[in-house]
Amino acid sequence: MIHVAAFTSCFLLGAPHIEGEKVPTEKILTDGCGFINGAALTLIARRLNLPSRPIAVQGRVAGSKGLWILHPDDRSHQEPPRIWIRDSQCKVKLPSLEKGSAHVIFDVITQSNHIKVPARLNYQVIMNLAENGVDSHVFENLVHDGLSEMFTEYTRWDGPGAMPLLWHAVNNLGSVTRTRLQITAQGLERAIGLSTRFEMDRRNEDDLEFEDEDPSVNSDEKSLYQTVLELIQAGFTPQSCPILFEKMRYVVQQAMGRYLDKYHLEVRQSAEAFIVPGASIALYPEA
Repeated sequence: MIHVAAFTSCFLLGAPHIEGEKVPTEKILTDGCGFINGAALTLIARRLNLPSRPIAVQGRVAGSKGLWILHPDDRSHQEPPRIWIRDSQCKVKLPSLEKGSAHVIFDVITQSNHIKVPARLNYQVIMNLAENGVDSHVFENLVHDGLSEMFTEYTRWDGPGAMPLLWHAVNNLGSVTRTRLQITAQGLERAIGLSTRFEMDRRNEDDLEFEDEDPSVNSDEKSLYQTVLELIQAGFTPQSCPILFEKMRYVVQQAMGRYLDKYHLEVRQSAEAFIVPGASIALYPEA
């Protein structure tokens, strides 16, 4: 989450006029999506040092949350920053919004500049596609291709750069480097006086509770990944070291099991982006 404090002094709320009768729920295509003007998006781009102005941002403001896209008309850089909040976005009804209040600070979660390639289908998307006519063989083929690529990634032990690539794959699977950086950061935090020993102990207890709740992360797996990385760094290969070969067998089993459990299927030649059905013609809160 990124805090954009500049909205404190120049944030305005726009409430589009509602015309006609209330639209039925089954005809609302823009649930959770509002508008934000060009000046506000330009301000966000400057504060976050983005290469270009985003046309959509996800965030929280004034008791509301959701997605905001560039207003179809209000795009001038000279206007004050404005935002239009739909009823479906408002989660907490605030009595009033005063200039300079903490409630009118826009917290940016993500922006449209951040595009993931390739896109991955999760369990909910797979169910949605299946209920709308996508044949089950399509998903079976994706699972087969994903498992084949994963198996090849962890068993390609010959050729130029094979061991560095294997080290990188195991490191990403076990988040070994990230875990070490977190431990180092906690030590530096204590060393420069940003936290007390009591706070660090309490944070470690919370981390342990979180790990116990997550079946995909445990101390045995972390030890396994760290050992594999250390053996590769020492110059051993699975072909020449029976211990490393046996540990890699468990790594492959856990990687494939995690892939099947989470249903995160990658789709080739695809990308994730924000899409709002009917937003270009929906100029009213629930139209």
